[in-house]
Amino acid sequence: MGKSTYKFQEIIGVSIFAALGTILMFFEFPVLIWLPFLKVDLSDVVTIIGSFAFGPVGGILIALIKSVVHVLVTGSGLAGLIGNGAAFVGAVALLLPFDYFWKKNKKITAVIVGTISLSVIMSILNYLVVMPLYMNVISMKLNMSLAEYVATGVVPFNIVKALIISAAVIIVYPRIKGHFAIK
Repeated sequence: MGKSTYKFQEIIGVSIFAALGTILMFFEFPVLIWLPFLKVDLSDVVTIIGSFAFGPVGGILIALIKSVVHVLVTGSGLAGLIGNGAAFVGAVALLLPFDYFWKKNKKITAVIVGTISLSVIMSILNYLVVMPLYMNVISMKLNMSLAEYVATGVVPFNIVKALIISAAVIIVYPRIKGHFAIK
């Protein structure tokens, strides 16, 4: 099989994974009773498994494509752009350490470092960028300080999200790895 054929198959594979990830983005559920607008979807499972198949760049492309398509399909305006931008950064923050340690056969380390990475990066991003944008651009109001919101909402949400995504990868990946050209 020639190099151009392999590249074409990679492009098709990334596109299929991105399409599946986009579909999964529509099935979301809240995990924190006190902040029901923070919702988890399982699209990052596809992004992580895609990074196993197509490397970290492929995983990042899957995350980017699914976020862009989701914004275009939902037509959710500026709020959707902010949320999907944050979702993209979160997906990358989880998939890079997860992919790195998983491929070194350190699955527990992949879960722990991925969870820490997601929680730290999204806490900083929410404090400095995401929530100030929501508050200034769409006039979102919090009934607590921004620091309290990050400590009692963003941190626990991202820990729970990372553990749900990790558990799903641990369950799904062994069942599909033999059906695809996934290492």
